[in-house]
Amino acid sequence: MCGIAGGIGVSAPNYSLLHSQLESLKHRGPDDKGTYIDSGISLGMCRLAIIEIHDGRQPGVDLTERIHLVFNGEIYNYLELKYELAQNGIHCKTSSESEILANLYIAFGLNFVHKLNGMFAIAIHDSRDDSLHLIRDRVGKKPLWITQLRDGTLLFASEVRALVLARSDLTFRKDTVSEIMQYGYMNAPNSAYNEISQVPPGVIFSWKSGDVKEEKYWAPPFESKIDISYAEALEITREKIESSIRKRLVSERPLGSFLSGGYDSTVVTALMAKLMKDRVQTFSIGFEDPAFNEAHHAKRIAAEIGTNHHEEIIRPDATFVIETLTGVLDQPFADSSIIPTYLLAKFAKENLIVALSGDGGDEVFGGYNRYLAAPIFQKFNGFLEPTKFLLSYLQKRDFLSSKNLMRSGSQMQSMNSLGERYLSIQSLTQKDYLEKLIMPDFRTDGIALSFLKDFTKGKNLSNLDQLVRSDFSYYLPGDILSKVDMASMANSLEVRCPMLDYEVVEWGLSLPDKFRISRFETKHILKDLARTLVPNELIDRPKMGFGIPRAQWLRGELKTMLQDTLSDSSSLQRGWFNPKETARVIEIHMSGKDMDHILWPMLMLELWAKTWLD
Repeated sequence: MCGIAGGIGVSAPNYSLLHSQLESLKHRGPDDKGTYIDSGISLGMCRLAIIEIHDGRQPGVDLTERIHLVFNGEIYNYLELKYELAQNGIHCKTSSESEILANLYIAFGLNFVHKLNGMFAIAIHDSRDDSLHLIRDRVGKKPLWITQLRDGTLLFASEVRALVLARSDLTFRKDTVSEIMQYGYMNAPNSAYNEISQVPPGVIFSWKSGDVKEEKYWAPPFESKIDISYAEALEITREKIESSIRKRLVSERPLGSFLSGGYDSTVVTALMAKLMKDRVQTFSIGFEDPAFNEAHHAKRIAAEIGTNHHEEIIRPDATFVIETLTGVLDQPFADSSIIPTYLLAKFAKENLIVALSGDGGDEVFGGYNRYLAAPIFQKFNGFLEPTKFLLSYLQKRDFLSSKNLMRSGSQMQSMNSLGERYLSIQSLTQKDYLEKLIMPDFRTDGIALSFLKDFTKGKNLSNLDQLVRSDFSYYLPGDILSKVDMASMANSLEVRCPMLDYEVVEWGLSLPDKFRISRFETKHILKDLARTLVPNELIDRPKMGFGIPRAQWLRGELKTMLQDTLSDSSSLQRGWFNPKETARVIEIHMSGKDMDHILWPMLMLELWAKTWLD
């Protein structure tokens, strides 16, 4: 696991700039540093050493010394690929992943990416034609940011903060305000700056002589469905996930698991326990407020599985946590679950360097309640008075929790399509209210138009696959995986996600809808797998999520920060929000009606701006 940076062209970073960029990324790789600088090309990395500790230094180079590369991530099948190279007469000097990748590129060209099983952001310089190829993993586990200068030079880095050091002419992208306020995150290719963008997941981005091009090498497959019995599908699902976990147990540093008490992390941890000789080290955190505390569920499951469990009940100084995160987040991000994710990573880092998590299980196996709710709301689209019936029905079926009632109430209106319905469900607050709050210069429908246009590309799919496809394009890489990468790497901790092994993904998406959602039970096949590993009563309970008591915080210890931040001179001069409406929302929240879904993203935007714009 590493942080990488560099560039190609007449203004490629010199040693001083590259060194500064790597220092800014040191939290991603505190163990080592390496650079390659030549005429018009710079490659750098800072390393978190996990496997092949002695041989794994970067930049990597092929046997002919014509190819140099740096990469961030892990290639789980690297030894198999080394053997394949040997079968083709190419004998690597070491078992370094970077050397293997460089020689794979020589042997197979850019098609080598199809052979990789892992999470990665790779930068390859080919001196034969002075080209640079940037490759991001299939689902977007590892970030890869880019910017192109006016003279054609292309710069890249694992985090935006490193590119900020290379450019003094960055300008704020106005659409950011609406995107964060409505969804809480930005998705590829967007950043908060007009001049910086992301390489999207599953894409090869190539530069040569100042010209750039993109090639999509992988996308989640939805068209092909298997015809198989449920019993056989259940057994193969177990085999696929177990195989994925086995690949991710290779580490020369301490390894364990995040255990929340939910289905996904339970499956991952229980199968880890069967595969490992030593007891699995598991980690969970909770809050004193029982509405946000799953730690006792995790503790019971850990006892059943037989792990060496570590639990911490967080009583944080919320102000300190928020102020810490503004330094961690070099891009605006308003999903408040990054706080427990960050604290969990910090807690686990006391004992681990690598942790496995259950991320991706909801997308791959159909676990979100909204996968049920969106089609049902749309089915009753024409009814004028569906509120009482629908809300009662959804609550009884236990896939609409009380904390989602306010969001559900916003759905009691006719919408033109399932895509429009799903976009509305995904929104933190509705468009008509944001029009009152956000000043005209910063209102935009850009992300909504892009979302709806992309949604129509899956119109021949089932409702479930349309929704899952959307999440693979937007929510998973833009929110979930960004959050995990930022929170874990800030603590120099590597997180591996067995559910997002591309073979597990392709298998899960090939399953019939009824295997994923059955009789109003989401994630049906994965839950049945979990029931074979631990007693039903330990896991058959409502989905809680990974939240914080933010409404309470904003009325309590964050109250002064909130009021001061949203009303000070710099905030008013920025002109993002209507001051009168802002004051009104704060007053409503302080009176007892929760408005944290609006105030939290406002606060996150302003704290980010004070750190990175002012």
